[in-house]
This record gives sequence, structure tokens and C-alpha cells, in this order.
Amino acid sequence: MQVVTPNQFELHAGSLNKRPADYIYLENGKSLRNIISECNNANLKSRSIECRISCSQVEASHTTPIEKGVDANKRSVEVVSLQKSSYNASNSSLQSTKSQGKITRKDLRLHKLVFQNDFLPDGTELGYYVQGKKLLSGYKQGFGIFCYCCKTEISPSQFEAHAGFASRRKPYLNIYTSNGASLHELSLTLSRTSQFSTDENDDLCSVCHGLGNLLCCDGCPRAFHIECISLTSIPQNKWYCNYCEDMFQKEKFAERNPNAIAAGRVPGVDPVEQITNRCIRIVKTLDSQDSSGCALCRVHDFCKSGFGPRTVIICDQCEKEFHVGCLKGHKMQYLKELPVGDWFCCPDCEGINCALKEAVEAGEKKLPDSLMDVLKKKFIEKDSSVINLDVTWRVFNGRKSYLDEIRPLLSKAVSVFHEQFDPICYGEHKQDLIPHMVYGRNLKEKEFGGMYCAVISVNSTIVSCAVFRVFGKDVVEVPLVATCKDCEGKGYFQCLYFCMERFFEELGVKNIVLPAAEETGSLWMNKFGFSVMLQEKLNDLRRRYALMNFAGTSVLHKL
Repeated sequence: MQVVTPNQFELHAGSLNKRPADYIYLENGKSLRNIISECNNANLKSRSIECRISCSQVEASHTTPIEKGVDANKRSVEVVSLQKSSYNASNSSLQSTKSQGKITRKDLRLHKLVFQNDFLPDGTELGYYVQGKKLLSGYKQGFGIFCYCCKTEISPSQFEAHAGFASRRKPYLNIYTSNGASLHELSLTLSRTSQFSTDENDDLCSVCHGLGNLLCCDGCPRAFHIECISLTSIPQNKWYCNYCEDMFQKEKFAERNPNAIAAGRVPGVDPVEQITNRCIRIVKTLDSQDSSGCALCRVHDFCKSGFGPRTVIICDQCEKEFHVGCLKGHKMQYLKELPVGDWFCCPDCEGINCALKEAVEAGEKKLPDSLMDVLKKKFIEKDSSVINLDVTWRVFNGRKSYLDEIRPLLSKAVSVFHEQFDPICYGEHKQDLIPHMVYGRNLKEKEFGGMYCAVISVNSTIVSCAVFRVFGKDVVEVPLVATCKDCEGKGYFQCLYFCMERFFEELGVKNIVLPAAEETGSLWMNKFGFSVMLQEKLNDLRRRYALMNFAGTSVLHKL
């Protein structure tokens, strides 16, 4: 004869339904579920009466020396000084008798830790795994999980149910981050570093269920008489009960778990350290996911230390990310160490990069006669004489090796953009993005190193310019174009655009994309042959490439 929990009682009856409240009945014919429902629906007064009746019924068959003959309304709270360990005054302490008794059967506080204090940032990708297979995906949002199947924020238990395993009732053991750490494992790690108040601990010994001076566990709410756990003195350092120690021991083998491996666990790599360093996949929104992540496996995790399969390398032309292991697995490249200097994912990117460098080094180029005829026609239409018209175009990239000689020209290009655009401010310091784009300079997480500036000059004076970036053979973006106000309507940008388009054709680029304000959209479509890009195609491009995004614009494209 022994006292067991309802779950254990159900197991002793030979049932695996895991719903004891629905199958355990009192002599009056009501199930525990009925009693719980009535208590929840009753007011405070009737609830206390029902509880006393229930307790008296239970005491008739099994009375404990702690509660027998004690009226809950007549209990008093007695506050006495606590004996504390030298290491942790708030946690590892002896707790005196309190007014009410409480025993922890299951540590409900443990798993809440993983959703608190921004340990996992919102957007952290999560998946439900069973037998090494991902059954459902989502991401962390607030104190819940945004589920991809229903497009709503739900609890971990509901997430488990949506994966088809509601009866399992172990969501935290089966929900993993993108680097192979379960929410249960993360919760255990956090419990070892969190500071808990002894007010949250049990009032009764978890062994004998008795009152008295209790030693509190530093990892869970359980408390114990030191005699019941065979301790002769109070521990001076942090102390964990056998329940916690058993869980800690089991998690040492977590990296061998097939679910962890399937979720991206790398042996020898600490997943908690990866999360602390934010080396995990973050999903910004369901509709607009960031473009980072391996271009081959689409997973966003990476290893910051050393060189290995999860080391990420970025192509210096298309700016796609690749895992070193994925490059080898797809038989693209076999890297044994990080390359020195520029690195390209394929011959196409390397060829485009060489062609861009040659265009920059070539300097000024004369306009073709066909385009010069366009300019002369414009001048005639405006009753202007065409005298000593020396028109050239060229491509710049603000590389340090030759930045000094072209700095005045780039500065002039910036002034042309500022003549037409207000500063494009970014970040808390409101830094203007335009100079960074023209000079091809990176700014924190904004990558502009691959941007080039094309200009058209009349008698050595820049009159029209455009910023562009070539993402391999798939697409080239042209985020900014501008012409001096004094030179508008004279056909200069028309000539610059056709020079750029011919250059892009020579590079073998398939698509040109650009953002257009409402008032300029019709000009791009009617005069230059662009059309509005479908949202589905735009989303796909943005998942693969870090395209510029300007509020209040439509994205146009042209083959």
C-alpha cells in the first residue's frame, strides 16, 4: 500500500490513456474531471466548501499526520529566520515551516524559463521531431510558437498536437532549435544559471511529505529534510536533488539523439553557446524571411569557431552563403581551409567579377554613335546648339586600392543623388545610406561592398548616375538612379541606362530589378519596358538575395 499520483494510479490499472482525470471516479459516480470542472465554475465560497468535503472524504480512508484535524481557515503564517548556505543565500537555504503544504510532482516552472528573458529571440526557428524526422515547423514568438500549419501563435503543447502527437504530452523533449538543442535541454541549462527565491519552493519534504526545516534544491521547487536524503550538513555550494541530477546526466547524451542530429546537432559543438552568440536560424516574418542561410540546405545555423562542415563562406559576387560541408556534399568545391582573398561559388560568378573589374579599370568609354544621335535629337528639340559635346560613361567601385583618384568623382555622384533624394537614414544614429551605396562601403549588417556606380559625364562633368549590384547571373538590382536637375529631359539617363543594359547583357545576367516610386513607375514601364514583379517571385528573390527594400515603392523587373 502506498500513495501514488493519478498518473501512476492509471498505470497500475493497466491503462496507457494518459487521461487519469477522465477515468478515475469517486463513490458518488463523479470523475476527477467533473470535480475539477465544478471547482473551476464555482465561486470562491462554494469552492472552499467542496474542497473541504473532498478532503474529508479522502481523510476517511487515508489521513496523513500533517493535515489531520487542521482547519485551513485557522492556519497562521509564521516567519522565522532562515539558515542559509555561504554560497547562495537565496537558494540553498533551510526553509522554516509555512502556513500551507505544497509538494512538486512535476516542475512546471522549469520549461517556462526557455521563453523568458529573451534567451531565445523571437523568430528562432523550431521544429517538432520524432524518430529523426521533422513533422512540423514554426518559430518562437513571445511566450509561444508561431505554427506554420495554422498561421497562429500557439502553446508548445498545442504545437505537439498539431504535429499529430497530442497523447505524447512531452512537447519540450521533441521541439528542437535549428542547431539541434531541445527546449528541455535549454531549460535545464537555464535552471542551473537562474536565481530562484525560496518562496517558490515546496513547503513539504518531497520524501516524507512532512513539515519542518527543509533544504531547497537550486534547480527545481522541491525541498527535503536533510535526514531524508542522508545529508549530515548543509551544502556550502549549489545543491541539486536527485531528480535534477538524473535529468542532467541524461542530457549529456543529447547529442547522440537521432532527433537532435536531424535538427542540426553537430557533435562537439555546444548548442547553448551557439544560441548565446545568436548562431541560429532566425525567421523575421512568415511573409518576408531574411536572405541569410546556406543556399544549398536553406539552414541558417553556422559555426563561429574553427573550420568545419558548418563553417559558412560567402561568395564575393552573388553574396550567397554556403556551408563548407554542403559545398562538398554537392560536389561543388572541396575546401580544406578558408581561402585567402576573394572566393566565388561558381565559374559564372568568377567571370562576372572579372568583367566588372575590367570595366572599372577601363575608365571612360565613348558613347556609341546611335546614342549620340539620341542626344543630338534632344538638343535640337529644345532649340539648343550641339557644340563640343564630349559625352562618356564609366563604372566606379570604391575599392581602397584606387579610391583616392576617384574620390572627387564619387563625391560628385553623391551630390547628384542628394539633389534628387532626401538622405536615406538607417539605424539609431540615422546614418545616410546613399554615400555607402555609391562608395561600396559596408555599414554594420548592411552589405554594400558589391555595389557599383555607373555615371555619364558631359565635358568631364557628371550629369547622371546609377547604383547597381550584380547577384551572379540570376539578377542585377538598380536601387538608385538620378540626373542633375539642370540636365533633366536631355536624354542623358536614357543613354546611361542603355549602356548599362548592354553591359548587363554582356555579363549574361537574366533579370534587372529596381524599386520605382508611384510617380515614376509608368515612365519605367512605358519607356524602358519594365513590368511589375509578381509578389511570389519577389519573395523568392528576397529569400535568395539581399535586395534593397524601400517603403512606398513597387518592384519592377525586365528580362
